Amino acid sequence: MKKFFVTLGIATCVFGLTACSTPQVPDRIKGEAVGSDIESTLIGYGEQEVTQIEQIVSSGQEELAKDDLVYGPAIESFKNAEDDLGSIEGFLQDAEYVVETAKDEYTVNIGVDGSDHDADVQVTYTVNNNQLTAKNITTNVRYSFAELMEQAGLNTLLGMGTTFTVLIILALLISCFKFIPSLQKAFSKKKEQAPAAEPVAEPAAAVAPAAEEVSDDGELVAVIAAAIAASEGRETTDGFVVRSIRKSRKRF
Repeated sequence: MKKFFVTLGIATCVFGLTACSTPQVPDRIKGEAVGSDIESTLIGYGEQEVTQIEQIVSSGQEELAKDDLVYGPAIESFKNAEDDLGSIEGFLQDAEYVVETAKDEYTVNIGVDGSDHDADVQVTYTVNNNQLTAKNITTNVRYSFAELMEQAGLNTLLGMGTTFTVLIILALLISCFKFIPSLQKAFSKKKEQAPAAEPVAEPAAAVAPAAEEVSDDGELVAVIAAAIAASEGRETTDGFVVRSIRKSRKRF
């Protein structure tokens, strides 16, 4: 029984390695099959589209078609796949087919043989008044299962790394919260120890000086001397005779 499981495991590994080395071909586009004449005609148009896009990109004339609603995105899609695709060496006849995806709408799958990877260029045409018009063109590189798993692993690691980085930053921020109370206490102590600023006394309004009564000392002395002389009935120092005035009682 043990040997059976060992053999089964080895067989699984062998098939897994085989699958990893085989490029994954996209599933057939869903739609109705068309006649061989229509299919060969649309495949020819599709190959011409791929050749024209490859020539535009290789000659560096992408700017001429960047504003076109169909060929602008088509050229951008081809350029994104060019590094993995490499140079076009031909077409894969077994991967070319046409299906009718809607009424008067056909999708052509063109298999491209690239120097580094193969690719599928899907061209959607619409028919209006018997005129064929390209509606959409996309380029899809064929990656092996191992390459797809590698890309998935890298994307997973990138996502997990970003998530863990954010979590670590959040953990550091949360751990710093315990220092907030001590910082608040330190600032409050500093505010208590700082002396309160004394209020600045406003300058008192200037008191208007009392009006001084101006008196002439000389005049005061003269008046006093005149009063004394009048009481004694003699002349003043100025040569004036001061006499007292008496009321007369004589009637006329």
